[in-house]
Amino acid sequence: MRSRRTPAEAVLAEAAPVLLAYFLRRVAVAEDAADLVSETLAAVWKARRRMPGDAEAARMWCFGVARNVLLHHRRGGGRRDALIDRLRGAISFAPPPVVTEDALAVREAVAALPDGLPELVRLVHWDGFTVAEAAELLGIPASTARSQHARAKSLLRDSLAERSSA
Repeated sequence: MRSRRTPAEAVLAEAAPVLLAYFLRRVAVAEDAADLVSETLAAVWKARRRMPGDAEAARMWCFGVARNVLLHHRRGGGRRDALIDRLRGAISFAPPPVVTEDALAVREAVAALPDGLPELVRLVHWDGFTVAEAAELLGIPASTARSQHARAKSLLRDSLAERSSA
């Protein structure tokens, strides 16, 4: 077991709590600060070969990386806010979905399918993918998806028939 830290590991260990304080003073959400520290440490680790050898210069370098991460986060926040505004506008014009008893029964029947089958059914019937496309998204062979889809349809048919006869 290795007990000695590399110079980069030592810098990162010392920088982490200080960087967290740096981000906590600059972002509104504490969880964002933690994410930014993680992102900064990962970026510093990837570029550790460029880290200055002097401890204070390395500390300053880490803060330069942190500043860039923060600037990137803020730019991304502006883009996210703009996207949210556009989506709000689109949603405000969309009619609310009609949820009938039959629709609820179908949702419940789909959710009750065995593992793996609900998402396949949702991708094919609700999201408009072909069975082959759904297979690719799920990371399974198309032949497996075809047989699972047939099984899911049979199970749904039986489940919904039981509900309607009850």
